[in-house]
Amino acid sequence: MRHHGPGGLFRGLEMTVAREMPSYFCFFGVYEAVREALKPAGRTRADCGLLATTAAGAAGGVLLWTVTFPVDVVKSRIQLDDAMPTRGWTMCMFHVYRNEGVVALYSGLAPTLIRCVPSSAVLFIVYEYTKKLFDP
Repeated sequence: MRHHGPGGLFRGLEMTVAREMPSYFCFFGVYEAVREALKPAGRTRADCGLLATTAAGAAGGVLLWTVTFPVDVVKSRIQLDDAMPTRGWTMCMFHVYRNEGVVALYSGLAPTLIRCVPSSAVLFIVYEYTKKLFDP
């Protein structure tokens, strides 16, 4: 607040929204597509077992982060660097690309994927089994 005023509290919000919209499209879209592909013959996605749900959740998480990680890197740079918000997100992305290469836009992806595979799998396992528990 002292350095940037109330607007400082919302630094990077535009990029967060830009990241969230496509990321959850990928997350849930891939999850449902993988469950559809792995469902038992002649059955519904609701009949997918633990392994299919685990694989679908993990695949959704991997695609979510792989697709949107460059946007997340730019968002983080905007939030941390005082010069970046004045340039805008496109200038920030080009600045990173020009000065550090495309690899910098994926810096940190490996640990994120290592974290997201089990967390995404567990998230959907809990969701699906909770849904079955409360379904009459």
